[in-house]
Amino acid sequence: MLKNLVFFVPYHTGYAHVELILSFASFADVHLFIYKWNPAQQLLRDHFSLSDHVYVHEFSIDTILTELIHQQEQQCQIVVLLTASINYSFGQLQYRFFRTIQNNIPSIIDVYSTGHCMYGCQSCDHKNSHRLPITFTNYIRTKQLSSMKNNKTHPIVVCPSFSSEEAPFSLLSNVEVIELIATFSFEHVIKLHPSTYPSNNGNNPLFTLGTLERKHADQLLKSKNIIPDTQTNTLDLIEHARVIICDFDSSIPFEALYFNDEKFLLVYEAYEQQHKEDDRRQYFHTFHNAQELTNLLKSYFAGELECKTKNSHEFFLTKYEEPDGNEIERLAHIRHWMISKDQQKFREDIDTEKVKKELKDQFSSSSASLAQMNLYVLGEYTAAQIEQICYADLHDAFDSLLDNVDQL
Repeated sequence: MLKNLVFFVPYHTGYAHVELILSFASFADVHLFIYKWNPAQQLLRDHFSLSDHVYVHEFSIDTILTELIHQQEQQCQIVVLLTASINYSFGQLQYRFFRTIQNNIPSIIDVYSTGHCMYGCQSCDHKNSHRLPITFTNYIRTKQLSSMKNNKTHPIVVCPSFSSEEAPFSLLSNVEVIELIATFSFEHVIKLHPSTYPSNNGNNPLFTLGTLERKHADQLLKSKNIIPDTQTNTLDLIEHARVIICDFDSSIPFEALYFNDEKFLLVYEAYEQQHKEDDRRQYFHTFHNAQELTNLLKSYFAGELECKTKNSHEFFLTKYEEPDGNEIERLAHIRHWMISKDQQKFREDIDTEKVKKELKDQFSSSSASLAQMNLYVLGEYTAAQIEQICYADLHDAFDSLLDNVDQL
């Protein structure tokens, strides 16, 4: 454990990033700043309550600055880790927020967007991964302990992702496939995406499932085969499975290629996706509907289904280095987090009022939609308060428009 380096993580989900946090906590202390609008705040406090190296705070500008001053007094350098994808406006604005703070506080040596998953996830930008499979770090480091705790394996694992009402491409959007899964009579387990468990992200404004996907997720949650959301390490399930049923737009089928033990990957692909170029496709049996999935399973149980994952580990290594549990240390060297400390930076006073003014100026917007996202990034209000503020702004704008009309 490094004593002169600290990670700050603005946290916007529930259990979705727990494994990532534990990976970084194996290298240095992690301070989580949980947004006030994040409904999983208490859940996370409870989850990390016994951790020696993860500290949980409620997100606010004052709290962040206070902790920055404290760490600077301890002569610690700070790395800000962003788990939100910079493919989306929230992640981009979050990056701007912490870069503004960094410009005023030299003890912040990096603002790094880790991404939240691996190759195959369409919502993540993988260009900053440095080919390091951080998704595997905590799994590799705790593999022996995990197997001692739970020696039960499951031959068939169902791992749905989720999509949106605008682009309903997840198997959660397919009524017939969900009905088929609900009738499976053979041994299997179901592991939902962490963001689809209501206890994780109920009323999280950044994760709103469509009506149909919410209905189907709730239906699967009632299954006796559901894996609880507290089991955050999906890799342990994947390792011991023979058949994995999952989505095309997901990193799950790629992660399965690491194990190189001739698994069968049955991957749901919406008809709109079937002509999409993807170099993972050679390892998949794709299906588009319940009948095709039924046929694949019949062939598997009859011993007639072709195994497409032979030598899949070689493909994995074309995208990432071999996982060994030391990815964070290598990342620290690549991004120069372990350079000699400049003692001068720890003697500089932090002008907190200047920082707060710059943030206020940067995140003031007359645009209603942008104003709402800015308030999420500033993190100081609950979701209900943000909605009330934005609704009030729209109401005022409408009243102003009516006044102008009256004057014409």
